[in-house]
Amino acid sequence: MFPAVCTTAGVAAGLLGIGGGMVKGPIMLEAGILPPVQSATASFMILFTASSTTLQFAINGQFPGEFQFDYMAWFAFVGFLGGFCGLKCVGFFVKKYKRESIMVYMLAATIGLSALAMGIIGLRSTLSDIENGVHLGFHGICDNE
Repeated sequence: MFPAVCTTAGVAAGLLGIGGGMVKGPIMLEAGILPPVQSATASFMILFTASSTTLQFAINGQFPGEFQFDYMAWFAFVGFLGGFCGLKCVGFFVKKYKRESIMVYMLAATIGLSALAMGIIGLRSTLSDIENGVHLGFHGICDNE
């Protein structure tokens, strides 16, 4: 059952454009996997999802403009630094309070804030497109255009 659920979660993650770890993380917790194992596994899945997507865009030539290696290096550094600081901060609180449930709360907060941010940004983008008269791709079923 678990492989089928993970496959469905992976397909949903691909269709929705979010990392598989964000979908599979709660599933792993529900299946009884320990929070440290779940966190490491989800991070590993997100790394490979993001890397494969980046490689796909690079191979297809879909990056806007030329490669900007200074931006790439900067964002890689900031991502590494953020991950390292997050790991140390969460590890500190887990050791201090002796509760691994802190990782579960952090996962829930991350998923909740990500969903909220995606909704707000999507709404703002759609409203901006409507105001600027951008064609959103909707048309009637029987249109012959």
